[in-house]
Amino acid sequence: MEFMLISGWSAIGLSSCLYFSLSLPFFKVLRCKQNFEYTPIGLINTIYVDCFTWYIYGMKLLSEQIMFGNKIGICTTLSLMAIYLGFELKKYTVDTILNILILILGTLVIHKGLTMIIEDTQIIGKICIVTKLITFSNPMLLMFQVFKDRNYGVISLRDSVLFFLSSIAWTLFGKSTNDINVICANGCAIVFGLIQIIVYLHFKKKYGYNDNSTKTIGIESSQVEEQKKEEITEINNDEEKQDNIKEKPVKIVTKIDS
Repeated sequence: MEFMLISGWSAIGLSSCLYFSLSLPFFKVLRCKQNFEYTPIGLINTIYVDCFTWYIYGMKLLSEQIMFGNKIGICTTLSLMAIYLGFELKKYTVDTILNILILILGTLVIHKGLTMIIEDTQIIGKICIVTKLITFSNPMLLMFQVFKDRNYGVISLRDSVLFFLSSIAWTLFGKSTNDINVICANGCAIVFGLIQIIVYLHFKKKYGYNDNSTKTIGIESSQVEEQKKEEITEINNDEEKQDNIKEKPVKIVTKIDS
């Protein structure tokens, strides 16, 4: 009983740290008043769906740890999506309204489907495993980008470590409650989190400092790109001036003494 409580609340604490870490790019955007181009909104959406399905699964099992841990994830992701949609509403009114409607309808469909249509808790558990695997899709794209561009900076080591540790804690909690669905889902998460950490450390050791590492999700990348664009523009302007000087005809006047 004590092991279940310790592992469960440890998992909740580590998961909360992970959600806070994912929120940092949004705080940077608000502080610097920049756009949301580099915020992980796609990952936030998938985490919301994952947390929502796991919350319903916890309701079926009457598990306080699963319910409370995923309730924090739901509140965090909803807050971040509200911030994102609130700022994007000024630029893309129609698209933002459609996204809000899809979010509301999707939430209702998931809730009604898992609470009224599907009554078997084990089936809901298998659905939770699927949503957990879908959550891996966004980090998988980052992994492909690392191998393609040799740019380990797109991976956040902090997020990967928190993801890895929280998955271990949830797996231990699943073992203490003999919940095969929790063990299976978070066991896969452990493997994937470990792979992310290994890939990051390998490429960092192999390539050392990477100029492209500033392309992490956050406001710094947009500032760096703007500076590079300005430098390129200045270089092009200097080259044009030099070409104009070379092409400009020079009039030679010779004075002949009479």
